[in-house]
Amino acid sequence: MTLRGAVAKAISPSGLIAVVATCGLLVSACGSSNSSSKASVTPSPSPKAKLITSVDACTLVTAADASTATGVTVTDIGASSGAQTAGTCLYGSADFTTSVIVEAQVYPSASAAASISPESLAAALKGANATGTAKVVTGIGDKAVEYTFTSSGTGGTMIFAFKSNVVIIIAVTPSTGPTAVENLARTAVGRL
Repeated sequence: MTLRGAVAKAISPSGLIAVVATCGLLVSACGSSNSSSKASVTPSPSPKAKLITSVDACTLVTAADASTATGVTVTDIGASSGAQTAGTCLYGSADFTTSVIVEAQVYPSASAAASISPESLAAALKGANATGTAKVVTGIGDKAVEYTFTSSGTGGTMIFAFKSNVVIIIAVTPSTGPTAVENLARTAVGRL
């Protein structure tokens, strides 16, 4: 089962399926993968959080931000190819060895966004035969969960950051360690 298929079964909100489909492209490019999770997060969005009506993933994390985080010059592949997907920004190196995917999904309320379960995401990754680990990261948005995965000798790091009524997913491959993806998530959340 592919990552996209596993997550589509585990999570029903249609907006997040688009997120995972995009992240599935990243994982598929590396081959099959596995992941497991011991992370448990109780959502606690800010009680007076302002509802966000729209976001642009490419302004939450720019090509310059992605290049700095990965140490490799990346460009907006969607803009250059004309194949952009709403809510998604895909950056890649000229030799296609480095990629950064940024997905931002706006939900109707903070509680709707908070209902997206990191545990379900981890279970979906495990169901897609991903090998990796999950951990809760503090200090990024209302909650954040980071996944490190490996596949055919190559790995990546993915973070799910929740802020008010927005869920942001950022995936970096190959993995440059947790610092890069965590810094990108802090930048993205700070720009909401």
